[in-house]
Amino acid sequence: MNIAQTSAARSATKASVQNLTVDQLMSNAQGLVAGLAKRAAKTEELRKLPDETMAELYEAGLMRIITPKRYGGLEMDWPALPEAARIIARGCASTAWIVAVVGGHSGIVGRCPKAIQDEIFEAGPNQLFATGSAQTTGKLMKAKGGVTANGIWRFASGCDHASWIMVNGDVLNEDGSKSGRAVRVVVPAKHVEILDTWHVAGMKGTGSKDLNFNNVFVPEKWLVDGPSNFQANPPGAEVNSECYLYDVAFGAYFSSWLLGPVLGAAEGAYEAYRESTKGRVSAMMPNSPAQLHTVQERLAESYCELEAARALYDKHNQFLHQRGMERRNIKPDEFIDSGRERTYIARLCHNLVHRLVRQMGAVGIYDTNPVQRFYRDLNVMQNQVALNWDVHMMNFGRRQLGLPTGMERLDNPPPERTPWGATNGKARSG
Repeated sequence: MNIAQTSAARSATKASVQNLTVDQLMSNAQGLVAGLAKRAAKTEELRKLPDETMAELYEAGLMRIITPKRYGGLEMDWPALPEAARIIARGCASTAWIVAVVGGHSGIVGRCPKAIQDEIFEAGPNQLFATGSAQTTGKLMKAKGGVTANGIWRFASGCDHASWIMVNGDVLNEDGSKSGRAVRVVVPAKHVEILDTWHVAGMKGTGSKDLNFNNVFVPEKWLVDGPSNFQANPPGAEVNSECYLYDVAFGAYFSSWLLGPVLGAAEGAYEAYRESTKGRVSAMMPNSPAQLHTVQERLAESYCELEAARALYDKHNQFLHQRGMERRNIKPDEFIDSGRERTYIARLCHNLVHRLVRQMGAVGIYDTNPVQRFYRDLNVMQNQVALNWDVHMMNFGRRQLGLPTGMERLDNPPPERTPWGATNGKARSG
């Protein structure tokens, strides 16, 4: 069900949401945490966000964080998006993923040509964009006046509530050969079939199902050049000129909004463990778990890792914000650094929660235990390509040793485009 145009969602009027400050937005997020935690089991059972959760997210302004202001969005700088998701994740990591990842897709749209933005947001600012991020059998065949899409794209988080679908791919000639053109396709969600494939161990509520395109014709006006959409100075940069997220090269930001759900899930797990352990009585031992030295020691060690993750998260976000304010692109070496920091934050968060789960004994195996849910969610989030330990650590290690990474875009990057704002008076100190 698309909640974007329901009466509950419309109650978040353009004026009331658009006037939110960052502090007010974070307060709105905090106000939802307790309810999301109570609803977490239902969210897992549904394998998508409940309708009431989506309505709350719209009402709180959490799905408009980087929606362009000209269309009723908040158009906030980094790191408002991951930080709001971090708060939400303390109650439900799946909901936080929708805020960060799916909510972040409105920033991709804000980089598109103005005509596309105008038509998308004509129905109002509460538009939700689900993206089939993994092209499996999906093909985009050249057709008269556009392309025809067929096949499957996977991992479309939030697709059950989406108003629009986006997928990427190379345009193929009639003989199946590549035309040399890579595009992002934007289509109304009603034209795409959702396949019920999201039966998973964690992050169940994201509803990241497969999308099936059955001979869907996409007119030329809805084809966005893929590379230029993520490079500096995309078509939307001059249209939405005040916010650097629509202007500078987008890759590092796109990969880093995952950190909010990851860190917030670790914080939620730590607090749930600490609170439950305070009053827990052991059925097998004379002392309560809180009296055990091993429990105290492991709690302290996990807290140290949590503090380290927080510090690295803040450093990482400050760097991205500074580069954006200066209207400077992230260089290939800096992108490698960003990947190393992202994956290390995720590893710290996973490790600290794993330690707590091991200490819980049999109590930790029940689905009703929130620590167990957070742990499963962290396991799944770690598998996202932007947080892949082996890839990003190997890239950094090879660079340290003077070796190529083996990735063309890092070893031999294309000529850099200058952000629009860098030459039009928008650069500021970070």
